[in-house]
Amino acid sequence: MSNGYSSGISTHDDNKHISHRHNKQLDENSDVEIEEIIDKTSKLHINKPDNKLDFTHPIFIKIINPLILTAISSFVRLYRIEIANYVVWDEAHFGEFGSRYLKREFYFDVHPPLGKLLVALSGYLAGYNGDFKFDSGVVYPDDVNYVFMRIFNCFFSILVTPLAYRTSVLLGFNQFTCWLISIMVIFEQLSLTLSKFILLDSMLLFFTVFTFFGLVNLHALNVKNKLLTKSGLKWSIITGFGVGCVCSVKWVGLFITAVVGIYTVYDLLIKFYQTTTTKTLSWRTYLLHWSVRIFTLIIIPISIYISTFKIHFMVLNHTGPGDGSISTLLQASLIGNDLQSGPRSVAYGSLITLRSQGLSPNLLHSHGHNYPEGSQEQQVTTYGFKDDNNEFLIEFDVTHGLANQHATLVDENSTDIYHIEVKDGDTIRLNHRKTGSYLRANAINAPVSTNNYEVSCFGEIESNDYIDEWVIEVQVQEKSPSPDFQNEDETSIHPVSTNFRLRHKQLGCYLSTTGSAYPAWGYNQGEVVCKYSIFNRDKNTWWNVEKHMNDKLPDPETEYVPPKPKFWKEFILLNYGMMAANGALLPDPDRFDKLSSEWWEWPILHTGLRMCGWGESDIKFFLLGNPLITWLSTLGLGLFAVYCLVVGFKYQRQYEVSGDKFFQGLIIFMAWLLNYVPFILMGRVKYIHHYLPAQYFAIFLFGFILDRINFGRLRWVVYGVLYVGVIATFIYFKDLSFGMEGSSKNYSYLKLLNSWMI
Repeated sequence: MSNGYSSGISTHDDNKHISHRHNKQLDENSDVEIEEIIDKTSKLHINKPDNKLDFTHPIFIKIINPLILTAISSFVRLYRIEIANYVVWDEAHFGEFGSRYLKREFYFDVHPPLGKLLVALSGYLAGYNGDFKFDSGVVYPDDVNYVFMRIFNCFFSILVTPLAYRTSVLLGFNQFTCWLISIMVIFEQLSLTLSKFILLDSMLLFFTVFTFFGLVNLHALNVKNKLLTKSGLKWSIITGFGVGCVCSVKWVGLFITAVVGIYTVYDLLIKFYQTTTTKTLSWRTYLLHWSVRIFTLIIIPISIYISTFKIHFMVLNHTGPGDGSISTLLQASLIGNDLQSGPRSVAYGSLITLRSQGLSPNLLHSHGHNYPEGSQEQQVTTYGFKDDNNEFLIEFDVTHGLANQHATLVDENSTDIYHIEVKDGDTIRLNHRKTGSYLRANAINAPVSTNNYEVSCFGEIESNDYIDEWVIEVQVQEKSPSPDFQNEDETSIHPVSTNFRLRHKQLGCYLSTTGSAYPAWGYNQGEVVCKYSIFNRDKNTWWNVEKHMNDKLPDPETEYVPPKPKFWKEFILLNYGMMAANGALLPDPDRFDKLSSEWWEWPILHTGLRMCGWGESDIKFFLLGNPLITWLSTLGLGLFAVYCLVVGFKYQRQYEVSGDKFFQGLIIFMAWLLNYVPFILMGRVKYIHHYLPAQYFAIFLFGFILDRINFGRLRWVVYGVLYVGVIATFIYFKDLSFGMEGSSKNYSYLKLLNSWMI
């Protein structure tokens, strides 16, 4: 029993082991077969024939597509770029500024230096020496390689296209939309025409687009919570670099800067909520976000902007036609100036010019035109150019005049009076040499700054009116670095180095600038008033003698060495002067400007601009956007408003909406809005090219709307029609950008609207 039982158990176990080994072998064989099947199927391309290209492959999106689009953009922008061999439109300005850099002659302009420095760089690379004057309409001489300089400028416009494509991809648009936006950017004729000349507009557009591209990258990283990674820091620096450059080309770069700023503030508010309410973000991380933004989006742009002015001052170290708008000390530091000559002490009878130390550092000026209201006496202004109307003679007070003593009249019996120095506390009169009238303050409201008193010139040399008297109040004596001039009398008035105030003896107010400009009747020159100022550090009430002539006084034995100008002071003064000059660019109501236009005309393409002469022998360019692109992009603005209503309705009904897509649309719309609305509010004269950055974002907004629409099987048809329409419209209007030869009557068929002066 026992043995039998044991034998039975053993047999059963043996069978069990055999069966287990068999099953294990089957499993191993099955595993091998499955691995072989996986390996084979992984190498198959299901539904993708080997001979079919994948246009959504990264190599196309990152390399091939941008290269194709860039090549097309290069062709249309470089084609016939040399055809107009004469100075066209604002090439007269920016070409001349480039020449000033090459000759190192100081000039003044309303725009920051970066764009003009790049123009100068193009001239330097082209072998241009700066001697050509860039007079409008003048044919370029053989030694000016204007074609190279235009190509250099055009390069910035060409690069806008690949940036537009990459921005579209980053925003998540489908490839149909990405190509449509890129094609619209290529054949948009406003930017295309401007790109063919030596102007700042292509640089401005490029840096605007570059900054927006950086912002879109930041947003994409922000959505993934990767702003504090290396990639996030890189794109923050790139965006800050773009902000610094765009503001250093033109001040309208502040508009795209505002877009970056609003986005940044909004994001930091959200993160503040996450830190204080939801507790999903630590204070350390939140403060780190602040630190990164401050460094990359504030410190870096400001550093770039300041650096361009530092380079500006370093390069322009010779006197030039624009030095009438800068401080006396900065002028004195320029090679070739004549401010070091002349006697070192101002005396009665001296011929002088007076420069304001305020934020509008121009010369005191008067001319033979009267105020239309108020005293209706001779106007007194500040002027940024040197001429005879800036010259005044220092006369004794009225008491001396009543005693028949005049420093400004030749009196052979009273030669000693020409040696009396003007000192602190003296009462003087200032006689305008050209008209013979005296500077005075009137107890009536100034014409612009009505809370101050009017300043005028009135009377004649032998007049004796106490209203003409001013009291000298010395404020600061700037020290010369030369030991020969460091012991000058600190109570005397010295040209260049003495800062003083002029207090009206009767009214007690001070001769002052305001930074405002007179209307057209005052030739848009700077306003001069008499104002009450309790602070003696009010620089608007400070003046200095710039030019000094008195042949009765001895010249210094050695040449005077003026104090060195302070960079920060000159930087602030120059920027304020630029702001004042921009504010003075007002339209003249008494004069029709056929080139200017209004903000409402741009989105509907109501008008264009003749960029040159319109004779039969002239090659003519008409600055006008591509009609189809402009009108479609304007339509996109209206469609976006409808889109917002639809999204709001869905949100209210609790339908699912794409919050990030909607937010992307808002960023694009905000970029258009902030690049357009400021021109509505501006009082300055405006031109169609001011719409250039806004037009770019309007194109993107149209693409955004199309991308949100599901066309289904009609997608190929819709986008195909748009592609063909954009290109066909460009071909039809191409001569406006490529140049019209012969009579303008031959191109009358291009005049779709009667307001187009073709």
